[in-house]
Amino acid sequence: MKTIHLFQFKNSISRKIPFFKEECRLDNLNDLMVYDLMTTEKVTEFIVEVHDDFIFEDTTREDLFSMCKNAKEMIEHYFVTTMNDYDVI
Repeated sequence: MKTIHLFQFKNSISRKIPFFKEECRLDNLNDLMVYDLMTTEKVTEFIVEVHDDFIFEDTTREDLFSMCKNAKEMIEHYFVTTMNDYDVI
């Protein structure tokens, strides 16, 4: 068995965190409450155990979502996408 990280953004699952800039990441949810005019996006990271022969590309979307539901750990990441009507992506 091995441990992998899967990332869910909206309705998709990937092996890498989506294209957001690291400087746009919010460190904690308190940051979210500080700003009035901020749009954020949530990316959920799932830490899952898979067999050594697991191949991401050969796994169906439904199976990936099922794996995420059974993840041993889940981490939510928030990114600022718009602040004061200016895009920051």
